[in-house]
Amino acid sequence: MAFNDSFDTILARILLDHQGQDPTVDVSKGSPVFIKSAALAAAIWGLNRDGAYVDAQRFVDTADEETLDHYIAVRRLQVIAGEGKASKKARVQDDIQHPPAGGNKHDYPRWCREASPLVTKAWCIPLGQGPGTTDCVIQADAAVTGSEIPSAELCALVRAYIVDICPNDVKFLRVLPIELLPQDVNIVRVQADYPAASATLDVTAYLSAMEPGATLYLDQLKTLALGGGAGSAPVATPAADVPTTAYQAIRPGAINVT
Repeated sequence: MAFNDSFDTILARILLDHQGQDPTVDVSKGSPVFIKSAALAAAIWGLNRDGAYVDAQRFVDTADEETLDHYIAVRRLQVIAGEGKASKKARVQDDIQHPPAGGNKHDYPRWCREASPLVTKAWCIPLGQGPGTTDCVIQADAAVTGSEIPSAELCALVRAYIVDICPNDVKFLRVLPIELLPQDVNIVRVQADYPAASATLDVTAYLSAMEPGATLYLDQLKTLALGGGAGSAPVATPAADVPTTAYQAIRPGAINVT
């Protein structure tokens, strides 16, 4: 039986077992067999619910917030005031995938996020200014600060936090605000059956989530504009793929899909 089986499903299986042993047995509601089977099904259903909960807590993806807090404490991660469940989950997953390693490139984004709850994302550019240097690019929580671009004060706070805990072999550390590059998109589709409004939203969402160093490919825009449907989607703007540096991320400008 699966943990998510309903009470009715469990009861039906128990009654079917009784009928398999004795085809003449009375399994109608109110019969002794039905009442005993219902009691057994209720007990099994309750155990299944407990088992499903315990099973869910084994994995970060399905654990509840209380268990995530336990994972954070056990892994000695920084406790961030007011942090949401999604952020906790992402931090625990990141720690599992990239455990602390004494100051490698995976540690710096973690330290940036630990420094302030206003930092939603961070990236590390090892040797950004040459040997012995490290650059960090941070993105602010726009819902709180009003912009993805962090203030100079936030960058300074994050840098001070990292300098206090990072290895001594980092001679020069910069914490920089993410540089956003607005990009207009103009696509005039031919015989497309995907709604233009939906395509516009898809393109906007895609550009809004792009990370530093990611290239905007025309083929990706065409795919989004058609939504997997028929038709063609020649891209008028931009005229070619748009590359970025490790410090830059593309964001939507004027998006026009017709």
